[in-house]
Amino acid sequence: MNLAEKYMSRRAGLMETMEDDYCIVIKASSSKPTSADGMYHYTPSRNLYYLTGIDQEDSCLVMWRLKGREAKECLYISPYDEAYAKWYGTVLTKEQAQENSGIKDIRFAGSEDKFLNKLVSRERLGRFFFDWHNCGLGGSPGKRLSYVNNFKTHFPGLDVQSISDKIFSLRMIKDESELETMKAAIALTQKGFEAAAKKLAPGMNEREFEAELIYEWAKEGEKTPAFSAIVAGGSRATCLHYVSNDTDLSDGELLLVDHGAMKNLYCSDITRTIPVNGKYTPRQRELMEMVLEVQAKANELLRPGKLHREWNDQVLEAYKEIMIGRGEIKEPEEISNFYYHGIGHHLGLDTHDENVSDIPIAPGMVFTIEPGFYSAEEGIGIRIEDDVLVGEKENIVLSADFPRTPDEIEALMAGK
Repeated sequence: MNLAEKYMSRRAGLMETMEDDYCIVIKASSSKPTSADGMYHYTPSRNLYYLTGIDQEDSCLVMWRLKGREAKECLYISPYDEAYAKWYGTVLTKEQAQENSGIKDIRFAGSEDKFLNKLVSRERLGRFFFDWHNCGLGGSPGKRLSYVNNFKTHFPGLDVQSISDKIFSLRMIKDESELETMKAAIALTQKGFEAAAKKLAPGMNEREFEAELIYEWAKEGEKTPAFSAIVAGGSRATCLHYVSNDTDLSDGELLLVDHGAMKNLYCSDITRTIPVNGKYTPRQRELMEMVLEVQAKANELLRPGKLHREWNDQVLEAYKEIMIGRGEIKEPEEISNFYYHGIGHHLGLDTHDENVSDIPIAPGMVFTIEPGFYSAEEGIGIRIEDDVLVGEKENIVLSADFPRTPDEIEALMAGK
């Protein structure tokens, strides 16, 4: 199956979930201005990319079916603009868009509204489905949600719904091409980590370590990481989303590195906790082994048929037993002093990949498994995170080759 056939199959899968007549509209996300003529880095709409392979701004996928007729589709893209090309580069031609997406009907952006007006006024189509990002109460709606709100204002009597969950449910199961791309992202993450770990020594600044990671990724053509890396030494690692990454590292400290490279928009997400001086203390090694034990148990409990939240609750109960058995806590509720986050999340085109919470775990889903132990009193934060493919009978750790155990980390840092 070539790329275009893959996207055609995904769109067909989405249309199979639709009943009666309908129109689906999936618009691209938009860049946001910084100041004057500056713009923040453009983040493509993952849903649009998943269905078309198109990551270009101002694109729009429209799929519709009228009563008694076959389903149809078209793709709107930006027309070539010579002045724009001089400043920012060229855009896809119609032929390129056809080849990439497998969509034969390619139109130029700017005429979508006229076409939707026609579907409502001439064809009397009454059911429209849009893809948008919810901004929450008090939030500012983005371009896509603003468009939907405007559509509702002009056509108050129509049935307007979100298509997002239907796409998310498709994205939850990864195909072979997605898995291969994610493996490539993990391998690139490992390359950066190993290069940085070999250079780690007391006195190195957290930002220097982060720079070593990103340098290796950039050499491979991936300049944008999956997310902002957490590079936290000592007690700073007890803050789950520490991103300052600006403190010198001390002898005897542990360094928690939560990071991930991207490959063709697919994400990896790996966490390792390593000794700044290359050697774990007996206490650090003991805690590392406890977290690894929990991770192994969590992998064992990650099975098809249960809900994500059920898996999380089961791991929490198992962790309580492990901590009591090791003498780290006396009462089960004390675990919240040392572990205060979920066991993992879906992974794919987003680091915290979109999903539908009431769909049970199934083969083909990819999760992170990331237990942790955090003690501000000891100045220790440990998290070990791997990316895992759910299987029918057993799971596959996609990041299995990534150094994980105390012995593997020490050997890496010693250059062995």
